[in-house]
Amino acid sequence: MEFSIAKGDFLRGLQKTQGVADTRGAIPILSNILIEADTSKKGIWIYATDLKIGIKGFYKAEVKGEGKFTINARKVFDIVKELPEEDILIKIEDRVGEGGEEGVQLSGMWVTLSCGNYKTRLSGLPVDEFPAFPSYGKSYLVKFEPLQLKEMIKKTLFSISSDETRYALNGTLLEAEGNIVKMVSTDGHRLSYIRRENPKKVEKNLNVIIPQKTTVELLKLIEDGEEDVLFSIYENHVVFKKDDFILVSRVIDGQFPNYEAVIPKNNDRRVVIDKETFNHALKRVSLLSDEKSRMVKLKIEKNHMELISDTVGIGEAREGIDVNYKGDELNIGLNARYMLDVIATVDSDKVFLDLKDSISPSILMPSNDENYKCVIMPMRLQ
Repeated sequence: MEFSIAKGDFLRGLQKTQGVADTRGAIPILSNILIEADTSKKGIWIYATDLKIGIKGFYKAEVKGEGKFTINARKVFDIVKELPEEDILIKIEDRVGEGGEEGVQLSGMWVTLSCGNYKTRLSGLPVDEFPAFPSYGKSYLVKFEPLQLKEMIKKTLFSISSDETRYALNGTLLEAEGNIVKMVSTDGHRLSYIRRENPKKVEKNLNVIIPQKTTVELLKLIEDGEEDVLFSIYENHVVFKKDDFILVSRVIDGQFPNYEAVIPKNNDRRVVIDKETFNHALKRVSLLSDEKSRMVKLKIEKNHMELISDTVGIGEAREGIDVNYKGDELNIGLNARYMLDVIATVDSDKVFLDLKDSISPSILMPSNDENYKCVIMPMRLQ
């Protein structure tokens, strides 16, 4: 078996597997990817899995003879990344019966890779040790426009919880009903919510929690091309398909919090703030905030806001900015990083900060889109 492939195509395929292959796991085969040459489609399939997520993609190549092999995902990626912009030739040789250290018989295969004047030989583990790709259904429930799906992921990804003891919060909630699609994530201190209309109505209402790692890999999958992303559920897995790329993942089996009850309904004090002014002032003032809490105090009065950080042993910083606000004076402490995360995803010139009082959750959102909002819990002021 052998094939040749353009360096750019091969590198792109290897990049998409790096986040899935379990390079630090206890099972050696999961550090490998499986590559299958396909003469009928005139190309190769590249597979990776960590037993929770599986990804496969097809790439055009000149194939001479079908076959499969496994190879260390990180090693081959690091090698290909440094190769010249020429076609890469890969050949496979069995290594069964060769003597290893102290006469141990080796199994698997040699993978010979050459490009220009460079040539290397890498050891591959037996193909039959590689886990089978997860089963998935062929009927798709939702068709996503890639730019919209990309937007929804980016605006919720940052507030997924990394606390493994709160398992249901370790992913993004995906809901769909009729032609309305929602994504929600929370870490218990903040909550991100986005609602969008989908051109095609869903046949069946959806309510699934997609793991954080899966949403990260899905974002990578969306980056290439403009093809629609097809979505389905098969048993306890979600399936995303885009052209010749398929991502299959287990869902999180847990109860997501009632986010509708978390989003405040009566925050009637609205502060209208220039996004860029707020962004830079927050970054400057938060440099002297406590490293753990990242709290910045907002002192808000008519058409003016003062940002204050005061940390024992570090120092104090203050900056005043003009805002549009007509209400009574109000002081509130908020995590600067949480606010900056939201601002980084906003494409409007201004943002709304909706408040009730100093001890109730606040809402930060773009001025041009009330279907995207982030709830931030306040912090106790000294």
